[in-house]
Amino acid sequence: MTAFTFLTILRQTPIGDPNSTNNYMLLGYVVMWIIGAAYVISLAARQKNVRQDIDLLQRLLQEDEDTAV
Repeated sequence: MTAFTFLTILRQTPIGDPNSTNNYMLLGYVVMWIIGAAYVISLAARQKNVRQDIDLLQRLLQEDEDTAV
């Protein structure tokens, strides 16, 4: 019975201008693009750091091999 009452009240409630929510939708898209771009930039920075670590380890390994021979 309460669900029916809720639906009846909801049906009688006037709906505002549907275009008034476009700003929120646009803001949501902008926020999601910013989050996505920040994530991609973060991944690029991490990849750069990993690449530097690999280069350093290769140099250390090469130096160790040179001194062992």
